[in-house]
Amino acid sequence: MRGLGASVLALLSSSAMALDYQNCGHTWQLPQERPQRILALNQHAADLLLALDAGPALAAVSYIDDDAQALTSGRYRGVPLLSRRYPATEVVYAQGYDLLVGGFASAFRDRDGVAPRTTLQANGIASYLLENACAPAPGNGFAAIEQDLRSLGHLLQREARASQLITRQRQDLATAKTIAGHSPPLSVFYLDSEVNGLQSEGKRGFITQLIDAAGGRNLYAEVELNRVTVDAERLLRADPDVIILADAVWSPAAGKRAYLRQHPALSHLRAVRDDRLIDLPFSHIVPGEHSARTALTLARQLLALKQQRP
Repeated sequence: MRGLGASVLALLSSSAMALDYQNCGHTWQLPQERPQRILALNQHAADLLLALDAGPALAAVSYIDDDAQALTSGRYRGVPLLSRRYPATEVVYAQGYDLLVGGFASAFRDRDGVAPRTTLQANGIASYLLENACAPAPGNGFAAIEQDLRSLGHLLQREARASQLITRQRQDLATAKTIAGHSPPLSVFYLDSEVNGLQSEGKRGFITQLIDAAGGRNLYAEVELNRVTVDAERLLRADPDVIILADAVWSPAAGKRAYLRQHPALSHLRAVRDDRLIDLPFSHIVPGEHSARTALTLARQLLALKQQRP
C-alpha cells in the first residue's frame, strides 16, 4: 500500500506541474511547468525562441532556410543543427525533447514531417505551431506573431521579454507607416521561385501584409490565394515598380536575378532594367519576430526607390 500511495502522489505531483496552453484554437499540455529540451523545426521558429532568450532550453534546430554557414558548421546562432530537413520521428524520441516548435504545418505532417501533434502528445512530447501556420490562417499576421510571443513567452517563463518584443514590433510598424507616408504605393512583385513558372503569393500570403506594412502594394494582392503562379506575359503586362527576390539556400536570390536579366522578355521589365530588385532572406519573408523590422527596412528601401523616380 505504501508503494501504491507513493505512485499516486508522484502522479498527482506530475499532473500539478503540467501546463495547459492554447495554440491553433486548441488546448495542449506541456508535461512540466517549463520546457527543458526544445527542438525548433524551421529557422524562423528558432529565431523567435532565441529572441525570447530561451537559452540552453533550445537544444537543437532542424531545417535551415537561408543560412549556408549553419549548414556547413552544424550550428545555427550557436545552437546545434540536428538535421538539414525535418528529422525522423525515432530520432526525436531518442533525443528526449519535451517541446517541438514548428514554423510550418508541414513540420507535423505524418508523411514528410516529424509526426502529427496528437501522436507526439500521446507520447509525452508537447508541440507548438506558429499561429500564422495554423488552419484557418489568421486574418492579421502581425497580431498572430504577438500571440506567438505571448504564448511561448509564457511557456518559457519569459513574459517580460515577450512584452518588450511586442512593444518593439508595434514601434517598428508605426515607424514604417510614417516612412511610407500617404504617397501612392509602389507595385511590388514577390518572386519566391523561378522554377516551374514564376511562383509568388496572393492575398492570403503573408508577403502581402509585409509589403503593405512597408507602404507598397503586392501586385497580386487581389488574388484570393496563398500561392500564385504567373507566366512571363502576365508579368510583363503588369510591369511592377519593384521586384522582391526570396533568398534561400535551395533557391538563391542571385539565381533569380540572373534568370530575370537573361530572360528574353522579362529582362525588359522596368524593375529589372532599372535594377529595382530587393533581396530578402527567406526567413524574413515568413512571419516571425523579425517581420516588423523587415517591414521597416523595406519601407526605407521603397522610399529610396520612390525618390529615384523621375
